[in-house]
Amino acid sequence: MSTPRILHMLVPAERVSPFDVNMAADAGFEIIIPYTGVGVKQVSALVQDAIFSRPPKRFNSTGVFIGGHDINLAADMFSAAKKAQVPPFEIGLFADPNGAYTTSAALVALVQQQLIDRTGAGLSNRKVVIYGGGPVGLCTAVLVAQQGGKPLLARLTPGSPEKEQIVAQFGQRYGVDLPGVNAQ
Repeated sequence: MSTPRILHMLVPAERVSPFDVNMAADAGFEIIIPYTGVGVKQVSALVQDAIFSRPPKRFNSTGVFIGGHDINLAADMFSAAKKAQVPPFEIGLFADPNGAYTTSAALVALVQQQLIDRTGAGLSNRKVVIYGGGPVGLCTAVLVAQQGGKPLLARLTPGSPEKEQIVAQFGQRYGVDLPGVNAQ
């Protein structure tokens, strides 16, 4: 009998995104378990329950996905999940809040390749205006900055101290400056 592939989906929200569940099923996970209302403090225990219940040679058969909408909280949860692993007891960990990590990575990779193909140079030292300061926009801005570009977030909704704090915290986490302008 083969070992079933299990994905534990951890989200702070009251429900797991149906999109994320569909993606997990299409990726070949046979058992998908959603955990809702999960905070940073619960992550370690859940990850350790997953890693210690299977031998290390089966690490590819078990995964933890961290979702939700808050990119800073997801990053904190992912960090807690990484710290909870005890080699050789490790499993695959993946975070993609709001689909922001995968979407922004694909976008930046595509733009970088197009620039190289058409101009011979990538994002380095280029000013890049990113319309929207939500999860995808913030992740895109960080990746542009990490590639040497100069991102500028053009916010399409009214700013607030809370939104400014989210942007500052995310930029600080990755050691990049994320300037923005109001584009309304």
